[in-house]
Amino acid sequence: MRADMIETFQGTLVQCFSQTIENLFGRPVREQLIRILAEHKIPRSEIGARFDDVARVLSEVFGASSRLLIFKTVVELYEEYSVRVTFGFYDSLKDQILYLRERVLADIIKPRHSPTIDDSIYITGPRSIA
Repeated sequence: MRADMIETFQGTLVQCFSQTIENLFGRPVREQLIRILAEHKIPRSEIGARFDDVARVLSEVFGASSRLLIFKTVVELYEEYSVRVTFGFYDSLKDQILYLRERVLADIIKPRHSPTIDDSIYITGPRSIA
């Protein structure tokens, strides 16, 4: 179960990153950034697991302004898990991601947009036994 939660967390991080880029710059820029990351040996499937490397590449490409993109991604991630943001723009974003991940694992917090087997029972309703 822990491995599934970590995989979900990493997938949610990728989703938040992708959504943040698209909201700020549009779909063509998002696709270009995904290509740039792939050129740096970071495929889309590994973005969540290698987010430190993603931040490093973005810093090389955008310089100091990449911090805004990373900050907005982390804020989006916190919102996805319904956890209040209590950090500032200049706080360690890596620490904030690690803190949230540990909290997700300890408290078994699920992201808003990730249906689970437990949730599907409530979506489809109880089944009658005939």
